[in-house]
Amino acid sequence: MRMPFRTTSALFILGHVTKVTALVGWPGGGTLVTGNAVQFDRGTWERNLAQPNATGSFPVTGFDISQRWPSQEVDGWTLSVNVSSDVPDSQTMNPSNATGQTFTGTSIFLKAPSDIQAAFANQSAIDETTWKICVAVIPNGPQEDQSATDNGTCGFLSSQCISDLQSAYADKFSGSQDCYGSPPSTPSSCGSSVNPASFQVQQLPLNSVNGTEVFVTASEGHNAGDQTAWNNATRQAWPVLTLWGWNTRAKAPEGSTPRVQLSCIRASSVEPGSGSPSSGSAIRGSAMVALGAASVAITYVYL
Repeated sequence: MRMPFRTTSALFILGHVTKVTALVGWPGGGTLVTGNAVQFDRGTWERNLAQPNATGSFPVTGFDISQRWPSQEVDGWTLSVNVSSDVPDSQTMNPSNATGQTFTGTSIFLKAPSDIQAAFANQSAIDETTWKICVAVIPNGPQEDQSATDNGTCGFLSSQCISDLQSAYADKFSGSQDCYGSPPSTPSSCGSSVNPASFQVQQLPLNSVNGTEVFVTASEGHNAGDQTAWNNATRQAWPVLTLWGWNTRAKAPEGSTPRVQLSCIRASSVEPGSGSPSSGSAIRGSAMVALGAASVAITYVYL
């Protein structure tokens, strides 16, 4: 039986880089499409994820990017994740290959306050902005017990590791260049908590701060009602690194430093009628939700 869906999760922890190219995405760009989500077109995916089975939403420190850089901090920015179970394989782009299996899907969003969304509905605001936002998503974070208290922090990382990661990204992307390029090496303070991985880059259009997906992925195919895929998706922690920087129009003074925030989000709120995932001890190992070998996705929101 199909359950309604919602997922929000973002994970980032970058290591060594083997290549930097554009990832698979939907026409129009703006969304990193990984795992079996590549089998769906945008419209079908969004219809299935619009009524999620589980959700998570976490505040992030943001800025009024409708004003020139640098501007004041503002409340209302959120990172969120929706998880939907039992997305039928008959709705993929190749329905003739359907076998009656389903997928469990996850979508991650970065959303601005409503007034900023409205401002960037205007193309001139996009053309004239002095801001850039880089968002790094890494899909190999740990799984946590469903009963764990979530507040957006990354408890599986030491405070020193978090601080060093944020500083490393601030140093790497401190100029007016866009967010493309090799990420910094993983700080030694992170030890084995952060797995080195290759990454690829996706640039997110500024009008995507209205809640358009930053990152989507889907499980392997499974039988409808399968609890394993559901449990994995709702226990998956997604670290997301958000960097608030500037472009060349800002004419930022030498020595300026961008603001960087690491958040770990999870679809911890189960929607009524969806059923509760099985609980269990937290899994601190690395769990891959996307396809094959680990990959770190750095999504660049270019403002």
